[in-house]
Amino acid sequence: MSKPVHTPAKAAPQAPGQAIILAGGAGTRLWPLSRTLFPKQLITLNGQQSMLQQTLQRVLPAFDPERVWVVTNEEHVYEVRAQVRALEPRLEAHVLAEPLARNTLPAVLLGLDSILAAGGGDGGIPVAVFPSDHLVQDQDAWLRNLSQAMDLARQGHFVTFGVKPRRVDTGYGFMARGEALAPGVHQVREFVEKPPLHLAEAFLRSGVHYWSSGMFFFQAKNFLKDVARFQPQLWDWWLRRDKTPMAQGYRDIPAISLDYGVLEKLQDIVMVEAAFQWDDLGNWEAVYRLGDKDAYGNVLQGDVLNLDCRGCLLVSTSGKLAAMGLTDTIVVQTRDATLAIPFREVQRVRDVVGQLRAENNPLTEVHPTVFRPWGRYCVLEEGPRFKIKRIVVQPGARLSLQMHHHRSEHWVVLEGTALVEIGGEERVLVENQSVDIPKTTAHRLFNPGKVPLEIIEVQSGPYLGEDDIVRYQDTYGRGG
Repeated sequence: MSKPVHTPAKAAPQAPGQAIILAGGAGTRLWPLSRTLFPKQLITLNGQQSMLQQTLQRVLPAFDPERVWVVTNEEHVYEVRAQVRALEPRLEAHVLAEPLARNTLPAVLLGLDSILAAGGGDGGIPVAVFPSDHLVQDQDAWLRNLSQAMDLARQGHFVTFGVKPRRVDTGYGFMARGEALAPGVHQVREFVEKPPLHLAEAFLRSGVHYWSSGMFFFQAKNFLKDVARFQPQLWDWWLRRDKTPMAQGYRDIPAISLDYGVLEKLQDIVMVEAAFQWDDLGNWEAVYRLGDKDAYGNVLQGDVLNLDCRGCLLVSTSGKLAAMGLTDTIVVQTRDATLAIPFREVQRVRDVVGQLRAENNPLTEVHPTVFRPWGRYCVLEEGPRFKIKRIVVQPGARLSLQMHHHRSEHWVVLEGTALVEIGGEERVLVENQSVDIPKTTAHRLFNPGKVPLEIIEVQSGPYLGEDDIVRYQDTYGRGG
């Protein structure tokens, strides 16, 4: 028997609620643009903002920034904080870092811990969980559905959005609607996770199956009861949080999704039919489908020369990409890798990533641009005994006081002002000035100016790995 649903004739004012945005994940199906250390939620796939920033722009009008929490992991935390800070500085302190990826259920529990610790209520508060890498169109419709879902969560329901399928897609989870509880609101009868092709085709025709949006709404106290009932190992970990910080036990807990760990085991789930347009930019076919097309059905991004191609996605983030006579093909070019694959094989990008990982190839992990708490760097060229980087240090930021056992460095200032400390002595460098740093010498770089500092760093030596670093002092709490 389902719980009764109260539907006021007029939307009631929202009581304070909390939101958790999940910003971990690797996005391997969007390789080579998305890498483990720079996943899809942090890159710009459409428009001028990253997927994370678009999610924040959608969520912040509905929630006070003090009630929004972003959960990522230690590998991404500095860039996530920078992207959050650019939109809403108050939210930066609410960026939480997992020590390592353990899927979505532990991430939600980490967010709930911070909500309750910050005085977010007695557990009866409604909590919304949003992915950071989905595309939502029609903000007004989304806000109306959000108000519905939060109201239902206040009544004690576990709620999700169901999206009417528009095509056959085996990459999405489905749910079947059951009893109608109110206009546009149904009980969920069953879940089917990523069905085979014949089922996906049947679901598209059925009229009662919906895509699972990955957005969830619940009362915190009810959700924790469900965790205790279905996931006793995670519940034991949760109970120890008063004596041991939750992050310390991360390596000992199972990696499990919210869907599999809780959602699919519940008997009482309410689905709100989505009045907004929704898509998961999970692979290159989705980027093509949602992109602006030319007269021949091509989507072109970056510096692309297109000659007689039809129905193609051609993307370049570095250098000229020239393509001729291609049909129904994806070509994605970055500084250090190129992917070329027909659309019919788009799901096999994961196989490419798997093969590269089997070869211990760093192209699946490291992006050409690497973000640090002080700014970023890009490797321009490297070879035996040398590496050349372009380094950008944000105003007021400083690198750690450090030294290297195996390499010497040469810095040339391209733009801005650098305060350089070498062997305990400080000096100021401006554009076109340079300095040498011998190996085993303690050194530090600081940007005292109001504009970004950009330098070229030339490394030379027998070993140039990023782990050849001894930190003596660090503003950002990183170890040696």
